[in-house]
Amino acid sequence: MEGIKTLSLGKKANMNHDISVLLVGNNPIEMSSIYDKLSKLKGKIKRIETAFTQEDVLSKITLMHPNCIVLDDNLGIAPLKTIIKNVNALSKDMISITLLKSENREEITSGVQEYLMKDGISELRIYNALRNAVKFKKTQQYFKIKYRSGKRSLKRMFI
Repeated sequence: MEGIKTLSLGKKANMNHDISVLLVGNNPIEMSSIYDKLSKLKGKIKRIETAFTQEDVLSKITLMHPNCIVLDDNLGIAPLKTIIKNVNALSKDMISITLLKSENREEITSGVQEYLMKDGISELRIYNALRNAVKFKKTQQYFKIKYRSGKRSLKRMFI
């Protein structure tokens, strides 16, 4: 896993701070407040873009290659599920998804790496959620690669 180095047991892991974020939602007031909080993290986040529609999300993914997508749950269930399905289908890119929730409902549980409540949101909470989502996605991909390679070697033993 690139970007993560443990120096010793007593110190925290060092992570590569090149996080680029795609902010997706349909409420400009809430999105502007989240955008302002993300822009305060200039030293830790290298690029922030916004998208309002599903087509806009896919085009910005191909142009920008973001590490993280922050989805607002005000989009509705059907558009959220479609966006999550399309982003996870892009297996060549490692894109983690963080869902901003206004209520603690569990309508969407698969395909999202991190959940973040809108109540009392701060810059540090957003950054920690994005960092955890990226780590989780890297771990998922690592296990997927190891599982596939182990499955191939197991097949070779029996064939």
